[in-house]
Amino acid sequence: MKISVSWLKDFITIKPPLEGTAERLTLAGLEVKTVKPSQDHKDTVFEIEITSNRPDWLSHLGVAREIAAVENQGVKMPELDTADPRQAPAGWKIHLRELKACPYYSGVLIEGIEMNPTPDFMRERLEACGFRSINLIVDITNYVLIEMGQPLHAFDADLLKGKEIHIRFARPKESLLAIDGRALELDSRDIVIADHHSAVALAGVMGGKETEVGMRTRNIFLESALFDPRCVRQSSRRHALQSESSYRFERRVDPEGADKARQRALYLIRKYAKPRSVFSVIKAGDVPRTSGARLAVSAPEIRRVLGAEIKPHTVHSILTRLGLEPKALSAESWEIRVPSWRADLLDSVDLIEEIARIYGYDQIPEILPVRAPVPYEPNPILKTEDCLRTFLCGAGLFETITFSLIKNTGLNERDLKNTVRITNPMHQDLRWMRPTLLTSFLNVVKKNLDAGSRRIPIFETAQVYSASASDKAVQEHRVAGLALAGQFRRKSWMDEERNVTFFDLKGIVESLCDHLGVRDIQFRPSDHPMMECGSAMTLTAGERSLGVLGRISSETAALWDIDIPVFAAELSLVALAESVIPVRKYQPLPRFPATERDLAVVVPERIHAGEIRDEVMKLAGGLAKRVDVFDVFRGGRIPQGSKNIALRVLYQSMEKTLLSEDVQKLHAEIAEQVSRKFSATFQS
Repeated sequence: MKISVSWLKDFITIKPPLEGTAERLTLAGLEVKTVKPSQDHKDTVFEIEITSNRPDWLSHLGVAREIAAVENQGVKMPELDTADPRQAPAGWKIHLRELKACPYYSGVLIEGIEMNPTPDFMRERLEACGFRSINLIVDITNYVLIEMGQPLHAFDADLLKGKEIHIRFARPKESLLAIDGRALELDSRDIVIADHHSAVALAGVMGGKETEVGMRTRNIFLESALFDPRCVRQSSRRHALQSESSYRFERRVDPEGADKARQRALYLIRKYAKPRSVFSVIKAGDVPRTSGARLAVSAPEIRRVLGAEIKPHTVHSILTRLGLEPKALSAESWEIRVPSWRADLLDSVDLIEEIARIYGYDQIPEILPVRAPVPYEPNPILKTEDCLRTFLCGAGLFETITFSLIKNTGLNERDLKNTVRITNPMHQDLRWMRPTLLTSFLNVVKKNLDAGSRRIPIFETAQVYSASASDKAVQEHRVAGLALAGQFRRKSWMDEERNVTFFDLKGIVESLCDHLGVRDIQFRPSDHPMMECGSAMTLTAGERSLGVLGRISSETAALWDIDIPVFAAELSLVALAESVIPVRKYQPLPRFPATERDLAVVVPERIHAGEIRDEVMKLAGGLAKRVDVFDVFRGGRIPQGSKNIALRVLYQSMEKTLLSEDVQKLHAEIAEQVSRKFSATFQS
């Protein structure tokens, strides 16, 4: 934003060199980027950078207040028209229907103006700040805008249809020809200023061409109002239309400045346009009372936050210079009244920040805080994630980083109910916060297949999101996912080429859990809306669910035009971290030999090999050190609906050598119990 130095001198005294003033302002937080002469070399211009929390700096008066605080000066206020005409404009009314979008609206009818040339000082100042001179009335409204920060708008009163001003939402299919010549198709969410017939301005953004003030205008209706920042911002973005007015309304204007700005404009109109009549102001709504809030601050609190000693009389002086009207509660504590233009002051720490920047950050000593040593305690989730990433990279998987916003492809209706939906104007399709990594993996698999890749082993650690069904609160979950597709290995002189299977994925997950120190894991049948029926397995450790793994269903894969099997797992990092056994117990090497026995059983398809393995381990009473499944056969002499599972049991004692007859007796008992429990038969 450009600020005229000659204009600032109407409010305060500025002593040369100007670069010194600019530097002191920058050190206080109001950055002056450049100090350079205006185009006509009649003025000097400060180009300043405005922070989002200080909309009061969007005016010469606001910048003058800041300089006064830094330079320890008073501020001279601009001259206002304080006359209160008794004559009301006959028949004129304001209908304010949307108090939330427009809490306050005021206007004044002015008749018989003279459209004289704009005074040289006004035109030169406007041009120095980057404004083009248009005509006297428009220049006055722009002048007050830059001087006081309150947008105004003047309508040609003779072009308004009827003597009514309506502040309302736009009607369906209503349009407006803006001053800049653009035809706007209004939305029912747009707040407009309308006459008796149609919209004449997009509230807070831009006026309409049909009621524009021109050189032939003799009667005007001057508007000064307050509009909701959100409504103005949404209308401005919706129509890709930004103006000096919308820029200020979006950031919040001083509520008590609406009347003062109108009075300032009336003073200038009376002085330079010589109107025949100025009628009394008509109003609707009320000015929000934001000033008068009380905050307290004390010297001990300032010392604690800043780590510096600032004398009480200096604190009192700074608060006074900032216009905060401090009231001493004691020798070292003050109560201040927050002015209407400082809505950013919400707590005592905000006051301390104000004191620090005016006092000077360079005067606060650099002292390291005193703190006792704190023992390092690693975050178990981050530690687990780091170990997981190292292991999977070592296992030959490639880490991916995918976008957390996704399309709703592959998500069923039940999923979408608890999925977080956002407004994404940059990409209308990507409006869902992903509830699972599986859809992200399918995007990666599809992209790699299209690029000609035949081996796709990938993993990722990331956040997934869900919305609580009760209060719609957004919840984040840290998960790890891995996916395999295509070839398991390439053909070589000693290996045959083959594609990945579910058991490749399962083996990686088992090895990962062993590497992390997660013990007693179980794979239990499950169902998952994106996985093949009968393929999905839930991974558990004890009673805690760690995640799910399985084959992506062909229907889901088809949505991405993927025609090869994709196997994926999604694990909760929190559950994994909570299941880790941090200390691994030492196991001595066995001193006595082991012996193996095979067990082949025919069981119904619904029985899983893991169930039989667990039963064998339990029945062996600690003598079975390992039970491996080495064959699964279907067809031939095996009845339909059944399968033959062959297991190899390793028997070993840590105390003695097991005799062959003892092992055979135990093995036979186990076979009998398995047959009875699982309705199994033995294949000869």
